[in-house]
Amino acid sequence: MGVTSTAGVEFVGNLMRYAEVEHNGSANRLLRLGNCEFEFDVADVIYQGQSPEMIETIRSALKDVFKDTAASSFRFILPSAFLTKFESVLPEHVGQSEMRSQIAFETHMLNGGERGGDIFPGESLTSFHPPFKGYSVQHVPPSISAGLKGLYTETSLDIQLIPSVNATIRAYRKLFEMKVFESGKSILLGCYPGQTDFIVLENGAPVQLTSRSTPTEGDRTYFAHETMAKLEEKGVELDAVMLYGHNLTSELVGLLTTDFGKRVSVLNPSPLVNLESDRFEQGFPIQAFVPCLGASIS
Repeated sequence: MGVTSTAGVEFVGNLMRYAEVEHNGSANRLLRLGNCEFEFDVADVIYQGQSPEMIETIRSALKDVFKDTAASSFRFILPSAFLTKFESVLPEHVGQSEMRSQIAFETHMLNGGERGGDIFPGESLTSFHPPFKGYSVQHVPPSISAGLKGLYTETSLDIQLIPSVNATIRAYRKLFEMKVFESGKSILLGCYPGQTDFIVLENGAPVQLTSRSTPTEGDRTYFAHETMAKLEEKGVELDAVMLYGHNLTSELVGLLTTDFGKRVSVLNPSPLVNLESDRFEQGFPIQAFVPCLGASIS
């Protein structure tokens, strides 16, 4: 296929976080990584439609950051807080077209009759007895979908949207394949404004996904305990607690370390693109780039 590159972009708080990765076979080489800071809450503009006059400012910043890009694909990260999530159960024999049509109908009904947006169906993590099969569905409303796709208007580019948890799982799975981790069973906590994603994985594959409203660090800690306690009731003992995201704080690291000891660590995605830790200034939040890099790698 030759050399290609993909850009991953995430809006959170007053930041646009971005990465661009070149793919040459199975090798990934970092082309750019950074933050663009705004004087307003860019996430509120993108996801909640506030201050629409700022859209042109965001579009201009995006164009400036990627003015010399070689990317053929852009992937915008979708935060869990703005996705509708549900389980759909269908007969096993249903084909792809019929499956997508049925899930689109269910999405339409769950969203009060609103049409459009993007639907992301994946295989359910819950087991169903034959002849049925389950699907875990995520849906982003049309206002957000159209807004993101309209931010970068280069017609030659493939513009895609990817849920944050999906991008994170891509990053973790690649790191696991690279044998960066010794652990086979892990829980990842994705820390965002007022929200935490809890992703349980075994040997690189997700086995449980939940998102919780977490206004405080105490809430994040509480739901981490709850998730792990329920797993232990099923005989599942986790080997690692890994933390990432825009709102990861030293307070949370301390709280969880007190409770879970050496199992707690901050997820470092640097090996995905062969970056050494000393390439960054002290305090650089590389853990916040997990979704961006996960979206960008091959």
